[in-house]
Amino acid sequence: MAKSSLEASTGEMTLEITGKADMKYTNQRVEIIAFLREHKGHPTVDEVYDGVRKKLTRISKATVYKNLKFLSERGLLEEVNVKGITRFEANFVPHHHLICRECGRIEDFESEELFDYSMKIAGDIEGFSIDSVNTNFYGKCKKCKEDNRNG
Repeated sequence: MAKSSLEASTGEMTLEITGKADMKYTNQRVEIIAFLREHKGHPTVDEVYDGVRKKLTRISKATVYKNLKFLSERGLLEEVNVKGITRFEANFVPHHHLICRECGRIEDFESEELFDYSMKIAGDIEGFSIDSVNTNFYGKCKKCKEDNRNG
């Protein structure tokens, strides 16, 4: 059976990433990265497990968890913790997060000015090499504000 272009590109990307990160290329990692690329959100371990299990029916939740942590520790995934729940994403475009304190919704937003300013500040810190910048803004999303007004 032929692979879809997304599967092929995810496989190629994973092979490139695993080679650069000096780690073993596995079907589990390919499927986890593919799911996260397709998901376009910030899924929990359970959501990743449920999604990956559709293709790899024998995969365990422990394997998914270990691979998510492994990929995250190597900077290949980002972990976002909201209300004590860890969520993961594979968005490699520099971006920031708007996080609702009420419902836990996470929304990505891009700001070139904020990114450039963050990198300028990071560059001014002597004796420390910055390899990533993570900015989260916490508050109340539009839906929760409307619900509070109507409730």
